[in-house]
Amino acid sequence: MKKIILLVIISFLVVRSEVVSLTVNFSSTKVCLGNETTLINRSVAPGDSIQYVMWDLNGDGKFDDAFTDTVQTTLSYSGSHEIGLKVITYGGEAKALYQLVYVGEVKAGFSFKTGCMYQPIQFVDQSEVIGDAAAGYYWDFGDGTLPVYIQNPTHQFTSAGTFVVKQRVTSLLGCMDSTVQAITIGNEVTVNLSFMGDTVFVKGDSVIAYLTSTYDSVRWSTGATSSSIVIKTGGYYWVRVYVGGCFADKSFRVQVDEYGSDAVIMNLITPNGDGMNDQWKILNLEKIGPCEVNIYNRYGERVFSNPTYDNAWEGTFKGKSLPNDTYFYFVRCYNQDLVQGTVNILK
Repeated sequence: MKKIILLVIISFLVVRSEVVSLTVNFSSTKVCLGNETTLINRSVAPGDSIQYVMWDLNGDGKFDDAFTDTVQTTLSYSGSHEIGLKVITYGGEAKALYQLVYVGEVKAGFSFKTGCMYQPIQFVDQSEVIGDAAAGYYWDFGDGTLPVYIQNPTHQFTSAGTFVVKQRVTSLLGCMDSTVQAITIGNEVTVNLSFMGDTVFVKGDSVIAYLTSTYDSVRWSTGATSSSIVIKTGGYYWVRVYVGGCFADKSFRVQVDEYGSDAVIMNLITPNGDGMNDQWKILNLEKIGPCEVNIYNRYGERVFSNPTYDNAWEGTFKGKSLPNDTYFYFVRCYNQDLVQGTVNILK
């Protein structure tokens, strides 16, 4: 009997899985300065096991500072730290990784300019937030008012004295710092303003606005910096005075009227030779003249007389300039009653 041999060849398909290499990684917590940072090894080694974990916590390139999967350390300064992790597997594969780890810190600080009562004072935040971002502000101005919670507040103090202002800054991480500074608030400044002449006068006349107190410096709306100004035109005017860094303003209005049929007489002359207000004038003299004029000083002595006045008197008596003072005039023009009043001489 013939034997038949059946050869069966069985082919095996061997599929080799791709070897995935070691991946080094770690996580870290973000904390405020003075608190512990937690570092956790998140490395993976598929098909192998991790044998050694080594940390470089001070960035010196040596992995000799810690050797466990989880490390808790207090980093010595705020900002970024370059932390390294090195992992070696049982199979002998080794890899290292450096990452930046952040530590937050807040350094509170602010600036301001010393001011005065009832004047707005701007407080400017100058705090430094390191390795984090600011989340909130708190201000206490030390004067019994409610605190405010904005970055750069403006505040008015209603009394003079020294006040302790507190600022507190908080970051998103919850880092916090506070600081205090003393601010001195000056007394309220008062503008003592008076007028030589009326603030309502006829065209061609004038009024002098002058300060009756002494100030460190003065500024008028006209640009003048003297203690007085001569005003000849109508409108709104103001003056600002300064004392010890504090200031105050005062505004006023001057009104100019057109001539009427009555005598319109200047109440102020400034005979200093500058060509302005050097002569005392009846402003509508050409309309109501001729006019008889007599002027007396405060002692009743007549210092000027003219039966047909020509608007040329320059505040003199017997060829000499009269002193600054108030003088009394008596004017009688053609077909008019006696008009009397005062004229001020100011040189």
